[in-house]
Amino acid sequence: MAESSGSGPGMTIDELAWHAQLPVRTIREYHTMRLLPPPERRGRVGFYHPGHVQRLELIARLQRRGYSLAGIRDLLQAWAAGANLTSLLGVDAGQAGLDEIPLRLTRAELSERLPALAGPSLRRACAVGLIQPEGEDFLVRSPALLALVADGTAAGVPVSEMLDLADALRSQLSSVADAIADLIAGRLLPTLQHAHNADDLVPLLQRGRLLLLQGAASTLADRLAAALMRRSDDTDRGTALRAAIEQIRVGAVSDSAGNIRHPAAR
Repeated sequence: MAESSGSGPGMTIDELAWHAQLPVRTIREYHTMRLLPPPERRGRVGFYHPGHVQRLELIARLQRRGYSLAGIRDLLQAWAAGANLTSLLGVDAGQAGLDEIPLRLTRAELSERLPALAGPSLRRACAVGLIQPEGEDFLVRSPALLALVADGTAAGVPVSEMLDLADALRSQLSSVADAIADLIAGRLLPTLQHAHNADDLVPLLQRGRLLLLQGAASTLADRLAAALMRRSDDTDRGTALRAAIEQIRVGAVSDSAGNIRHPAAR
């Protein structure tokens, strides 16, 4: 996704609104929510470029898929932090849908993204699988998880607690992966071999991998929202927490034809 470019004369906000078929006030709102990069300033006038049009088109597509503006902002910020946007959105239905491309970082680049990783915390990050040493560099299997740990520490959570979270996530998912592997090796493969359909294993695994990733993401999102709702009753800031949860919900339902409907429209 292209960002704004300073080449060319550019467009005023009124011209951008005409191209995007949006009210000017909506574009200003997107600026306030940090959904749209700032324009190129020439004196007191801001000029927009094709990258801004592409960003507005992306926002519109995500809204049609049921994402709230707050959710879209979070996705764009995660992408800017180093996560792959295509993998975050799961828009590629191929083998890599919802998965991430591992990221190789130098020690300096890793320190820039997560300054709290030094000494014992760096060794712990390796132990829990957040990063993997490769010569003088580090391989990050999940750039999104690294960004999550960085966001948590930047918000004031001790890095040790964020690494505990990464460790718990890896441990729990390892147990789930073992159960799935037992099912595939113990049930699926013998059944295919008995029916002389062993060639079907690869396409089944490809489709199953994608469905598992999507299902796990949706289930975790729902369980997290439910857990936060329960905890909102135990804090004096429960009202703010519940309001924040409602803002980041997908907030839409799709029918069997793929039409997106918001609850108020049903």
